[in-house]
Order: sequence, then C-alpha cells, then structure tokens
Amino acid sequence: MPNIFLIALSIALITAGLLILRWALARVALLKDAGEEYDARRIDRPGTVAGVGREDFVRIYVSANEPRWALYAAGALLGAVVLTFPGLFLLNTIWEGVRAATGASDVFAPGYYPWMFFMAFGLVGTWAVSGMIASSLYYRRAPEGFEAAMMRARGTPIEEVEIKRRRPKWARRARPD
Repeated sequence: MPNIFLIALSIALITAGLLILRWALARVALLKDAGEEYDARRIDRPGTVAGVGREDFVRIYVSANEPRWALYAAGALLGAVVLTFPGLFLLNTIWEGVRAATGASDVFAPGYYPWMFFMAFGLVGTWAVSGMIASSLYYRRAPEGFEAAMMRARGTPIEEVEIKRRRPKWARRARPD
C-alpha cells in the first residue's frame, strides 16, 4: 500500500512543475506577441512607442502581462513541501515538551485525538505560512501597470495623465451619485 505522504508529495511537486511550465510557455508567447505589438504600434500608432526602444517595449509588455501568479503558486507549493517535515518535527517536539512539562496523562500521547487535532491544524498553519510568504512577495513585487510604465518610458509625466479604467461589466448600469 503506497504511503499517503508520498502521493501528496508527488501531486504537489507535479502541480508546481506544471505551474512553472505554464508560466514559461506564457512568457515565450508574450515575447513573440510583444515584438508583433511593437511592430504594429510603430505603423498604426507611432506616438504610443515614440522614444521607446524595442527591447524596452518587450520588457515592459512582458512584465505587465506575464502570469506571475503561476510562479508564486508554484513557490508556495514548493515551500509547503519543504516546510512539511521540519514542521512535523517541530510540532511533535512542542507537543512532547508541553506534555512532559505538564505531566499530562496518556490520553494526550501521540496517536490519540488531541495529538491528531494539534498536528493537523499545526501542519495546516505551517502550509499557511508558505502561502503567506508567497502572497506577500507577489503583491510587494508587482510590476508597474503597462500604461504607466509606457508613459514613464516615453518621458510623459504620469502625475498629469489620467488613465481611464473601464467599468466592470456588473457596474455598467450603475450610475454614480
């Protein structure tokens, strides 16, 4: 009978690998699209790329549109895998230390329900730390929006330009007061 931890470990690693593959394939497609977009803008709307080189445009386009979430989700999964076994060791050490210090009965020995409860929620908490770190990095390292980055690359003062945002589909009929 296979070990459930090995199955879960395999699923997590395969999922992380697929997420990294998804990011890499999207990045390759975006690099191609960025070159085509630059060429099209030079012909149709040259003012939008005035003073911006091809390499800069490609860098801005890709950084604004790449699926960063896939990298950070893969990082969170890999972090959870890495933290699982040290977390289990630390949780078990804490449990045994508290149990020995309080002189608890055998009802609190490993294998019984209080221990299972502690280990289950402690392990979920350990995985949550990995997700917290990944989400914190995701939002802290967010690139500048495409329009703002293009304005900065063209030398347009961003403070003077108002970027129009489309209203969400659910708010099309709503009227502001």
